Amino acid sequence: MSAVATSEAAEGTAAEATAADGEILDAEIVGEDERLLPAVPVDDAAPATPPAPYHVTRHTVLAEGELPPRSDGQPAFTATDFTVPDRVKKRIAERGARNTRVNRDSTRTRFEQWCRDEGRVARPTTTTANVAAYFGHLMETGKPDGGGRYSPDSLLAYCSRIVSWYPKGERPDASLVREMIEDYRLEEFIPAGGETERSAGLTLKYLVRVLAGIDETTRIGRRDAAVLVLQYGMLYRSVEVANLLVKHVRVDADGVWVWTAMSKTRRTGRGRWRFVRDRADLRTVARVRAWLADLRELREPVAQDQNPVDGEPAYLPAKPLFRALTTTGNLKRRQNATVRGLFLTGRAVNEMVKARAAAAGVALVNGLKVTSHSLRAGPNTDMAEALVPLAERNTAGDWSAASTLADDVYNRPDGTIDTSKHDPLDAVPLWGRPEREETIR
Repeated sequence: MSAVATSEAAEGTAAEATAADGEILDAEIVGEDERLLPAVPVDDAAPATPPAPYHVTRHTVLAEGELPPRSDGQPAFTATDFTVPDRVKKRIAERGARNTRVNRDSTRTRFEQWCRDEGRVARPTTTTANVAAYFGHLMETGKPDGGGRYSPDSLLAYCSRIVSWYPKGERPDASLVREMIEDYRLEEFIPAGGETERSAGLTLKYLVRVLAGIDETTRIGRRDAAVLVLQYGMLYRSVEVANLLVKHVRVDADGVWVWTAMSKTRRTGRGRWRFVRDRADLRTVARVRAWLADLRELREPVAQDQNPVDGEPAYLPAKPLFRALTTTGNLKRRQNATVRGLFLTGRAVNEMVKARAAAAGVALVNGLKVTSHSLRAGPNTDMAEALVPLAERNTAGDWSAASTLADDVYNRPDGTIDTSKHDPLDAVPLWGRPEREETIR
């Protein structure tokens, strides 16, 4: 028998045996295409792939009997998912009010520098001991250059800024530092005569004296008078009156409507209109109208002309209501004002209020300094003495509905005391007796 015949006989015998055992009646070789091969049998007792582990963090919340999410169900992030455009990165870095950012960053920079000087680690993480040591240093040394003790409220603000610098889960123990600060308040700050410095309340009887001392025949005088009556009527902070736009004020026959887009205590939600009724003592309508008339006459300065006839008007809806003026009453050039642009700063408003109060002889009221914040405390005090309910005063001052600040902090009752500087000892003769002068002669 030839080799070929022998091979065919062997294959036939193998095929018959297979058919007898597995009931396969016919078969052929299909090559190496795996798609045409039969599936590999699976052993139920030994899974081909182990189950993916569960993805659990400290923030996972499960109902009873519920399984956590599996790790193989988590998204596969790439570098794109963590990248933002430069302009967005800038917005993230500059989030929050500018003064808040400046204060926050300066506090953190001082802490970082102190740690560096002391051979301690401030970044990228730090220890509770480092923060506690830093605040102990502030309590013991006080402000630089002999500026006095730090107030406990300032230290609490610093603590919050420093602790929030670190990611959650890696933050120092702020509760320990806060307890240190409260002990400092009770055992060192208060016994040493420390107290919160508050502004005087520029109540109506003082405000009318300030207004009477302003020369309203000048453009600067008309602007300042309008600032004062609107700030008093709206219980505004200095930056809030400085942020007003032309379109935010609407003059009516019996008062002025003022739109507040946002305040310090109401940074979210919608703005609101509030009506400030005209009064014979403040003449709010006349003073606001006078300033708006000035604004209509003003043009943005150019290099060759401070008030060009065909220049860009200052009276435009989206422009600031109150502007910086030259001594001659024209608009100041603001090319170098990179932070506030055309807007006045809150500090400029504060300096104006202090200067006007000093010129009228009311720089101090009951020993407290008159500042721009006095135009927030003053009207609240006037309303409290007129028995206006706390809820209405909270609405007027943009405090939260449940706040008691209008009663606890911003009420400055002064009874019958005024700026005449009355002293009961005035009744006592010089030298203690009338005849003292004759005796000396």
